[in-house]
Amino acid sequence: MYQWDKIEETSDLFPSKKINLPEDSLLKKRALNFDHHFHEQAPKHIQNFKKSKIEVYNHKTSLWNAFHDSGLSDILEQDCSIYPRVLPGSYLPVINKTAKDITELILKLITLPESEVNAIFPHGPVRDFLLKELKVIKHRPDRLVGSLRFDMAIVGKPEVNNPPKLLEINEIGFDGLARMPFIHDTLYSLMPELRKKYFSLDTSSAEIKNMKRLGNSLARFQTDCYNWDEELLLRRAKEKKYDLRLVTPASYGLDVDVNDYPFLTEEKIQIKDRKIKVGNNWYPESYMVSFALTIQDYIDSKNLYSKLVREQVPHYGPFVTGLFASKSILAILADPHIRRKYLGSSSRLQNSILPAHMLAEGKEGALINPSDYVIKYVDGFGGEHVFMDDEMVKTIKKIPAKKMNEWVIQKRVNLNTIDIDGFLTKPRKAISDLGVFVQYDWSNGKFNHFEVGGFLSRATNTSLKVNISSGGSQVGVMFTKKS
Repeated sequence: MYQWDKIEETSDLFPSKKINLPEDSLLKKRALNFDHHFHEQAPKHIQNFKKSKIEVYNHKTSLWNAFHDSGLSDILEQDCSIYPRVLPGSYLPVINKTAKDITELILKLITLPESEVNAIFPHGPVRDFLLKELKVIKHRPDRLVGSLRFDMAIVGKPEVNNPPKLLEINEIGFDGLARMPFIHDTLYSLMPELRKKYFSLDTSSAEIKNMKRLGNSLARFQTDCYNWDEELLLRRAKEKKYDLRLVTPASYGLDVDVNDYPFLTEEKIQIKDRKIKVGNNWYPESYMVSFALTIQDYIDSKNLYSKLVREQVPHYGPFVTGLFASKSILAILADPHIRRKYLGSSSRLQNSILPAHMLAEGKEGALINPSDYVIKYVDGFGGEHVFMDDEMVKTIKKIPAKKMNEWVIQKRVNLNTIDIDGFLTKPRKAISDLGVFVQYDWSNGKFNHFEVGGFLSRATNTSLKVNISSGGSQVGVMFTKKS
């Protein structure tokens, strides 16, 4: 029988090496105190359900079995809560408005004339490469279509006058989009009463519907692998009769193991007259990049990406959006003059955008009151290069003056806590973020389509960085049908 009294800890030095540790000793060593965080209470029927050890045991086993039987790659490697996070239905319009306002502002900013873009977006490795090498503004398409994940935090009671706070923006290569509908459907099947009381959004369907706005086929550029999130997206594409294929461009110089990754093919990419040819005979109507790009990734594939940009091949989630993926966007959005000029009022988003500055401007305040701030590397992702407390102070003191423009300082907030119980772990109180998935279609300064397609929560009690890869749990997000 599977035992969930162990937790998998990934070694920082050897990411592929799994170390099994007894959960109790791990939590005793690393569990954090969240007394000053607002706690979201689970609905009464879930609280009552938890009182029966037998019911909980059976439910946890059933969830693990359902994941195991799905046939999805590595699906059991990351913890998943056996209960959803339930938010009031009245809070959904609040999230929608906040997400739409942020999306409107960032799309307006990246469609400004090149001189204004250069003036507004601070220098940084990826920003400079996009503007100077790929020339994403010079060859910017008239229409931008794609999706985003806003990593947000609910701080306090989720109600109308308390919108979620923006932590960062992910525009290319973010995860979680297709796995959440699977998690929700599995929970609904195991606890039918959830479907009677709550609803959730189908992110993968929203994504496929939005991809279709660029045509009926899309080549999704991969490295030499994929994960179960992408397997689920392929399944949904097939259901929707949409031609989505996972392709590793031959120019990447990677070896694809077709036995481990049967849905992935390595193909030569040819570009001509604003179209791409994949392999010998496939002409997809659009393409996208599935992984977060480092500056080295951009440099290594400069020839391929430059030609794609120059030819203006229809691109889902175009490279120009990399400008607001930089953490420097946090300092830009925090500027009331920017909001007044491009949103018409500095008060719009003032309750959702946390105070933030480039590190050169906020360094002294961070060193005086380190517990009030967090610093983030502008081109970091996946929780990398995010520092707080003593670690933040040590890092700031090591950063050369000429590199200060590559770091952002942001006000720290206390993310809400929720009660979770994972199939790999025991019940615990944990801080939780809110991933908000957005699909957009933008041209001529306005939306042709905007949709909040779904949600993801990640929760942990052993780190202030809420991330699955650093030991967090996946948590479904549902809303009450009656608020």
